[in-house]
Amino acid sequence: MSNVKQISVFVDNRPNQAAGAMRVIKDSGVNLRALSLADTADFGIIRLIANDTEKAVEALRAASYAVNVTEVCAISIPDAPGQLSRVLDALGADDVNVEYMYSFLGASDRAVSFVIRVDDNARAGKAFEKNGVIQLTENDIAEM
Repeated sequence: MSNVKQISVFVDNRPNQAAGAMRVIKDSGVNLRALSLADTADFGIIRLIANDTEKAVEALRAASYAVNVTEVCAISIPDAPGQLSRVLDALGADDVNVEYMYSFLGASDRAVSFVIRVDDNARAGKAFEKNGVIQLTENDIAEM
């Protein structure tokens, strides 16, 4: 099983807050591989996968951002109809709950990559392995 570290950055839900966090990432020299932004009335959560998690976290914390690091699953599946459904069915069959997910560009135009937050990474990893789903490592993502 292989998990990937996801950085969650908490920002106020007002103009220029996400841009400020992205400037910190840019100035640190870290390259983003995946990103999702969700909001509530008061705050937003920027979830991201970077090529250098530690460096990104250090830079964001130095700039006084509230940051959390979570282990998530990252997969690569063929870019074909029904492939995501197949993965979600496999997780459901093994009683794994998907909390959220988002896609990102992969290393190939014939594949689609997803970050998936589940309630049990170990069970998800077994479901992926049993069903022939390629699970990406942090090195795989850093090299994309």
